[in-house]
Amino acid sequence: MSRQALGKGLGALIKKTEARAAAAAENAVDESRVIMAKVDEIDPSPFQPRRIFNREQIAELADSIRERGLVQPLVVRRVNGKYELIAGERRLRAVRSLGHTEVKVVMMEATDREVAELALIENLQREDLSPLEEAEQYRLLQTRFGMKQEVIAQHVGKSRTVVANMVRLLELSATARELLEKNAISVGHAKVLLQLKDEATQANAATRVARQGLTVRQTEQLVKDILTPDPSRPAIVPKTLPAAYESVCQQLSQDFGTRVNISMKGKSNGTIEISYAGRDELVRILQLFGVNAPL
Repeated sequence: MSRQALGKGLGALIKKTEARAAAAAENAVDESRVIMAKVDEIDPSPFQPRRIFNREQIAELADSIRERGLVQPLVVRRVNGKYELIAGERRLRAVRSLGHTEVKVVMMEATDREVAELALIENLQREDLSPLEEAEQYRLLQTRFGMKQEVIAQHVGKSRTVVANMVRLLELSATARELLEKNAISVGHAKVLLQLKDEATQANAATRVARQGLTVRQTEQLVKDILTPDPSRPAIVPKTLPAAYESVCQQLSQDFGTRVNISMKGKSNGTIEISYAGRDELVRILQLFGVNAPL
């Protein structure tokens, strides 16, 4: 399934709710389904994959709502006499920050599985879920709703291999997962580190990768050295970056949402390496540079 299919709207995932969800996503809804709901009666979705919400983005969204109003209503369903959010948590947070007591919502009927799928696709369309958040939602669809990876891949417009590799990230040690969450290592690093099955060994290797700024290729060599030690092979000892350069790497990593490394070659030469995992992430990074290339 192409990215174009992914962009058709929330309802592209689920046949039963296709018309209702697509209409809600495109703001062309049946007016009988649009109501005003009390903000404090709307519960967050238990299937929301996102754990971290950018405060600055919420503030910017709140400013936009203050000036123009809520252009796209929230999407909710009725659960136990209250409203449960299906789509629009950032909008809900922005509205709450403005002190609004009521908000426009679109009522939908949806099963738990449908809500879980809708929550995933809405966030994937924005391409800013962390790798672990995305992986956890795939696993939820597998374990709670019995969906096969082939079916999940078809619904989200990715290959089965991509989905399988993302789910495998959840096998990382706690240390490696924390470093991945902080963008101290990339998905590429993480996939290599998964070859180390001993948790302590993997954690130590992940820490070394982050601390020394190893490239993915250097990480592959490190893992190879751990799995098949060769005394004749020189150990990987990358040059330590000056504090100012390390600070730049950390700032760029935060800005790009992925690992950025500077390799110095002599006093005045070197390279800047920006890691990416998959075509979608590459496109996202290129767009930050103002490059819109059909890849």
